[in-house]
Amino acid sequence: MRKLFYHFFFILVCVGSESWAQEVIKNQSVIAMVQAKIDRELIVGKISGSACQFDLTTKGVIELKQATVPDLIISTMIQSSAPLPTVRNRDIIDLYSAKVSRDIITKMIMSSKTDFDLSPGGLIELKTAKVPDGIVKLMMNPVPTASKEASPKEGGRSTPTKKEESVANTKSTRPVDLPVPVLTDFPETGIYYEEYKAKGEYLQLDPTTTNLSKSGSVYESLLNFRTGGLSGTTQRVGLANKSANFIIEDNRRPVFYFVFGQTRKEIDDVAESTWRGVSSPNEFVLVKANVSSRGRQISIGRQSAVTSESGIRATTIPFRYKKLATGLYKVYFEEDVPAGEYVFFYNKGSEQGSSIKVYDFSLRKVKK
Repeated sequence: MRKLFYHFFFILVCVGSESWAQEVIKNQSVIAMVQAKIDRELIVGKISGSACQFDLTTKGVIELKQATVPDLIISTMIQSSAPLPTVRNRDIIDLYSAKVSRDIITKMIMSSKTDFDLSPGGLIELKTAKVPDGIVKLMMNPVPTASKEASPKEGGRSTPTKKEESVANTKSTRPVDLPVPVLTDFPETGIYYEEYKAKGEYLQLDPTTTNLSKSGSVYESLLNFRTGGLSGTTQRVGLANKSANFIIEDNRRPVFYFVFGQTRKEIDDVAESTWRGVSSPNEFVLVKANVSSRGRQISIGRQSAVTSESGIRATTIPFRYKKLATGLYKVYFEEDVPAGEYVFFYNKGSEQGSSIKVYDFSLRKVKK
């Protein structure tokens, strides 16, 4: 009898384990979890760790939106289901009319096969439906993603446009078919490095708040004293350690994304800083730090008895940026960036006080 009981119990365990392993998450499952007010991070984790059969047709996405499913969750559903059904003009019009966010529409275009009518008549139809120009431009030139069908003539990779080549730097080893991110790919505002080895992964740079270290070297201070303050001294910021904790092993032209927002944690929101109103990468400079036995230093200004200058004067690295959406910018380089220690510095000299906030990283050459 006992043997029969254990045998029956074993069958129940196996059946239960099999049914658990075969659990499939669908749209209604997600809606139910959202309506039950389960934390969105838990829902995202559940989606990422489960088998999924989502309805991500236009109708399915609109139903998710009407059920107040957050964009972060819908974005995760899209990532778990790519490639999506073919997207056409009518899909874009219906999505926008249903007030689906631009981020999600962008994500769908990037993750789907597309069959857009971009004839004059098609463009007029989109304009009449008040589809934003930014979305129409994306429809005209959608960047290929790893999930889309690749051209067999190119060995499984789609041929990039000239515009994409200029931005992505074909001279380096960085692939040009990385997916274009949207705001929902980033958990909070900040600066993110695009990890090209793992497509779609963005690593956040940690901010470092440091005090003004000193004004000039011993020789500079002595000369300034002997000239009655006419020669001046240089203000420098010191950073601990000879290299940053954030290490990038990339080609010589890394790519970053700057994320700004007002409803989430602000990029400059630290108690030690008085910076406010940061709105674009144009307010930052990239500086190569000088490395010594004492650590790293950057010069941020110069002061004498008759003049006072603030802001970075030398060792800056020029970069370009492109606005992808409100609050989201891609930062890239048109020239090679040598290996070294670097700092993204908020160049608002008029508000430099007792503390400076920077985003530092160490760029190292890829070992072949």
